[in-house]
Amino acid sequence: MTKRRPDFQVMPTLDAEALAALRADIGAHGVQVPIVETADGRIVDGHHRWAIAEELGIDCPVLTIDVDDWEGIETALRLNLLRRHMGPIAWAGAFRRLAEVRGVKLGQGARNDRTSGTAPEVGRRSDVAVLATELGVDPSTARRRLRLADKLADHPDLAAKVDRGEIDARQAEQLVRLENLERRRAGASPPPRVTLGDGIEVRCGDFREVLADVPDRSVDAIVTDPPYNREGMPLYSDLSAFGARVLKPGRLLVAYCGKVDLPGQLARLGERLHHLWCGAVFLPGRHTNFRGRMIRGRWRPVAIFSAGRYQPRHWLIDAVTADGRGEKGPQDHPWQQALGPFVHWVEQVAEPGELVVDPFVGSGTTALACRAIGRRFLGCDLDPATVSLTIERLGAAEAGGDEDDEEGVLR
Repeated sequence: MTKRRPDFQVMPTLDAEALAALRADIGAHGVQVPIVETADGRIVDGHHRWAIAEELGIDCPVLTIDVDDWEGIETALRLNLLRRHMGPIAWAGAFRRLAEVRGVKLGQGARNDRTSGTAPEVGRRSDVAVLATELGVDPSTARRRLRLADKLADHPDLAAKVDRGEIDARQAEQLVRLENLERRRAGASPPPRVTLGDGIEVRCGDFREVLADVPDRSVDAIVTDPPYNREGMPLYSDLSAFGARVLKPGRLLVAYCGKVDLPGQLARLGERLHHLWCGAVFLPGRHTNFRGRMIRGRWRPVAIFSAGRYQPRHWLIDAVTADGRGEKGPQDHPWQQALGPFVHWVEQVAEPGELVVDPFVGSGTTALACRAIGRRFLGCDLDPATVSLTIERLGAAEAGGDEDDEEGVLR
């Protein structure tokens, strides 16, 4: 007898390719997984299998369960999450729906109290970890998928590409940040100079021009993150000349570097400055994969040069670990770095009240580090969008709404 249309179809319909593959498999092997239905014949799970079997005239094995409507929805969600092949975004959507049925507040680790018109109380405390464990999924994986779904919520095309396996999650997140940066760039028009707080100044323009008025031998330290690409390589020579001119004798320049062109970057910095040391920032979380060399990078080199002969003022610690997951939000700069290490380097090379300069200010993390620990700051950037973002972050910090902590603050 033909069954009624299923009441518990909680997942999106399979796309044409997946539906064709399922039809071919059922045509060759029959229905291998029983259809789950209620006592009155409503399909809880297996509506695609049932429709194909009806079309092909093939009998279906059936498992009948005694559930009410809420239990039927929960069963359908659990079975799909356990068995159905889904991309991370689709999985997160189904997981959220299951959490709603269970009365779980995602991100708060506790259930909701049920009221009239909602699902019945599940009778025990439940949270993301419990639900994920029930489904055989590591809780950290579940949380990562939920965060990814949030980040791509306004980008359905990218979310669909992730689920189809055309791009990975990291690529999708970076594309969102690049898109948002381009949108910001189109409307950015920061003033040439902005002073924020006590001793914090940000300028818009090429450092070789807008910092030309910095007096010789007036700067206590330079802490910066220049471009790593080969097009930016000549900037390391210009940075060396700038540092040699403005740094006080014996004071230090600290510059993040890339790994691929590190020898060339060090050589150019050494044109006018004296090489002192090479520090490191150890990076938790996901690796940076250098596929052509089959190397997974877990640290970032930090070049340390002095203007003339180095004059130590205290012990210098040459390595630091970036705390937290190091994750970026959709509105963050695509190449932001963690704040904690910048605080470390500023503390190492400048005393309270001294002047720190950053010729490549990016989204302002050196400035935020200086603000946090009482150093004066002067920085600039050629990109109006990044200067605009720097001004926003500094303004938020000045207003006390500082979202910048070592769990997620990136430069």
